[in-house]
Amino acid sequence: MTDPFRLLLIGDSDSQLLACEALCRFPEDLAVEVTINAIPRDGTPEPILRRAENLGRLWRLEMGQLLMHPDLMQFDAIGVFLTGSKISDVRLALGLLPAGERPLLFCGFNGVVLEKFSEGMCWRLGYDLICLNGLRDREALERMVSTTPFRRQNTVITGLQRSNPPASPPDRADRLRQLVFAEQVVMPATPRDRAEMVRILADLARRSPNWDVLIKPRIAPDEATFHASNSHVSRTLMQTLGHPPANLRLDYRPLPELLKRSRLMATISSTAFFDALDHGCRPVVMADFGITPSSGSHVFAGSGVWRSLADVEDLDALDAELPLPDPAWLQWMGYGTGAGPSDLIQTLRELKQDPPENLHETGGHISNANLSFTQLRRSAEEAIRLRNWEEASSLLMLASLMRPKHRNVARRLWAVQWPNRLMRSLLVAITTRDVG
Repeated sequence: MTDPFRLLLIGDSDSQLLACEALCRFPEDLAVEVTINAIPRDGTPEPILRRAENLGRLWRLEMGQLLMHPDLMQFDAIGVFLTGSKISDVRLALGLLPAGERPLLFCGFNGVVLEKFSEGMCWRLGYDLICLNGLRDREALERMVSTTPFRRQNTVITGLQRSNPPASPPDRADRLRQLVFAEQVVMPATPRDRAEMVRILADLARRSPNWDVLIKPRIAPDEATFHASNSHVSRTLMQTLGHPPANLRLDYRPLPELLKRSRLMATISSTAFFDALDHGCRPVVMADFGITPSSGSHVFAGSGVWRSLADVEDLDALDAELPLPDPAWLQWMGYGTGAGPSDLIQTLRELKQDPPENLHETGGHISNANLSFTQLRRSAEEAIRLRNWEEASSLLMLASLMRPKHRNVARRLWAVQWPNRLMRSLLVAITTRDVG
């Protein structure tokens, strides 16, 4: 019998926790034991946390507490789905040990990479394994690192399929005349464009009275996601339209539930495009804002389903003429190739038998080590400001491992660990330094 493969996945926003969830579609015969650490963050949707809890054990530890946890070294592999510098922090902290004496470290991206691929990859280089969506990502990475010390970077393609599709999804004739619009909080970004987006959907609903147009908000008004937004789509809807058409409304039900029964799904650049295909719902890309990297629409321009919704006669006409996305483009992106979480586990098991060498930056090549050390210190100072002494101590201990001879880090660590409250406050005050 195969020994269980103990996997820890780390995320700190809804997008990253969804990426963790997508990786947990393991066949039972792989015997994977999953633990997910959802780093506490204000506004993380409770339904997302409940779904994470259903995948295995759920931890809610701060980053510093997690990296100093006594059970951390019991895992076979740790998957890190965090933002830039935090990804590098985990690698630099645990990478101080040889690969054979610690869990394997892997990371990936949260869905389709729309922009700043090179910047995001710089934070990830040096991991034992990087998960990529498909050939598009792999080709970009190979061009980026071909003449650098990271040309031997291990990667695995895990694809863009994020759910297990039903064996027999409803036929088109059995689906509701319903278009689901997968809203993104910052795509498009400007208030003017977001108002125009709502107007286009409202006009389309008016031209299609026998259809329902459902706007699926990315988050509820009281929730938070990776990208910050000043105005929720519900507010944009009321400010722009006042009284929207009766067949246009917001719908907060889970997206898979809506996709299972709808005929069409529209988006500007959401990974939900591929979720629609999982559930037999035909996706269309909203082309009304042009091919612009700022909205991510340039990634989907070759899909074959690029349409201006303002110019569509009505949804009956769109439903009749809309094809499925171009198969070659789908494969290039990483959908429908058969790649998935099983490939990840197989590759990790192979690396566990033959641990990879630690890859390091050398002079003349991009390095984020200094930035990550500074970010650790900034995070520690924020924990001190909030009087979270345990977290501050954990972060400063990690910083001291990275720079053992850094005098101010040693002094700050000594200060925050002082047991007497009044003396600790005094020591914290006199050891303060500006870390930028």
